[in-house]
Amino acid sequence: ATAARSVLSRLDRALGLTPDPLDPLLPVPNWRVRLDHAEPLREIADWGPILAPLYAELAERLESQEQGARRLSLGFYRIDGGCRRLVVGTHRPSRDPRHFARLFAERLGDIDPGFGIDLVVLEAEAVARLPAVTADFAGRTRQALALSELVDRLALRLGSRHVGHLLPRASHLPERAEIRRPGPGDAWAAWKRAEPPPAPLRPLRLLVRPEPVEVMAEVPEGPPLHFRWRRVSYRVARAEGPERIAPEWWRDEGGRAHVRDYYRVEDVNGRRFWLFRAGLYGEPEASGAPRWFLHGLFA
Repeated sequence: ATAARSVLSRLDRALGLTPDPLDPLLPVPNWRVRLDHAEPLREIADWGPILAPLYAELAERLESQEQGARRLSLGFYRIDGGCRRLVVGTHRPSRDPRHFARLFAERLGDIDPGFGIDLVVLEAEAVARLPAVTADFAGRTRQALALSELVDRLALRLGSRHVGHLLPRASHLPERAEIRRPGPGDAWAAWKRAEPPPAPLRPLRLLVRPEPVEVMAEVPEGPPLHFRWRRVSYRVARAEGPERIAPEWWRDEGGRAHVRDYYRVEDVNGRRFWLFRAGLYGEPEASGAPRWFLHGLFA
């Protein structure tokens, strides 16, 4: 009877009718450092001094093999058998112990020591090649690392879904020249694409949609002298332009798009705006009279 039940039990497990839990033997990570404590740690107010040697040791091992961590886990093993793990990731390889400390710092408050923690294990679960580099005269390497670390901290605090990056798009219309993609992407590559600023100069802030303004110009096709935006009047002190941007005819359904003449204007208080006139004087009446819009704000 016992043998029959054993056979039936094995058949049920093979067919998936009863649970068959597995406890696999996972390979030991190559990049692991541990810190044992003879006396269990309790009521830790500041983990920094305790974990600093772990960060430094792992960074030293990674540097010796020209590797950088892409995903890190920090495990806290309690004397009652419980374990709490924290996992963080980086969008670029890193082996800076200070960066490791900053990534884990905001989540260490969630650790409950219970009756005490006697073992702390730091693992680099995923690594990538990171050759030794020397910063050039412009300090670009240091800037790249600083930007990469900032992106990692923002993604950890806000969630990777809420951190995006901009990619160029083949369009000369300002509102279509870039597209936002989720995730951090290669932030430093995006930074390099933005330096030096493209010519002609573009505003720091581009409105989601151009907003209509009332404009008074000295001559119909000249730059604005006064304009009214959001019920506030502005007197123009200086103006540059026009910069003409033609519509993309292959996207113009029904012929409703107009040629745009952009002006960079500065009011008497030093505020700078990006205005454009949509349409040309002398066009057929069906196209409507030219209208003015505000499209961006300069810093």
